[in-house]
Amino acid sequence: MTCTILSSGDEFLTLCRNESEQPFCGIKAIVQEKIWELYQKGYDSFYVNCDYGTPMWSAEFVLNLKAGNRIELHIMTPYEEQTTDWPEEIRDRYFAIHEKADSVTLMNTHYYPFCYQESDEEMIARSDLLLVFGGENGAPFAEEYAKKRKILIEYQEIIKKSDLK
Repeated sequence: MTCTILSSGDEFLTLCRNESEQPFCGIKAIVQEKIWELYQKGYDSFYVNCDYGTPMWSAEFVLNLKAGNRIELHIMTPYEEQTTDWPEEIRDRYFAIHEKADSVTLMNTHYYPFCYQESDEEMIARSDLLLVFGGENGAPFAEEYAKKRKILIEYQEIIKKSDLK
């Protein structure tokens, strides 16, 4: 079975910006636990847009699982210059993930207002499940599209109110 992973962006509501500190360490643990849970339920193919945050962390964890498991990672890049303004270290991680992915599809060569929506819809159309890291209505266009296509949607909370201080 196939799962598309999206983020509501909740991970960036905190003041923390260091991935190796809380609450990011806790968020990454939640991401790993949820992907492992889905893998154990039979989801063995995952789609991400590899945007920084939970989509990228999900991709890294799926790649870690490939070491001893039959699991696939597919990336739908919304537009070619997606990482142009990213710090070099994160951009390097992004390209390392792309090299190890089972497939990478470039949706558009340039940014345009609906490029993320387009890539989200393409991923969801190929999936049995849409997993949104964050609350309901965290990815409203994607959720609406999934409902229209009768794709199951799961939400995984990643931020507690106490983390928003």
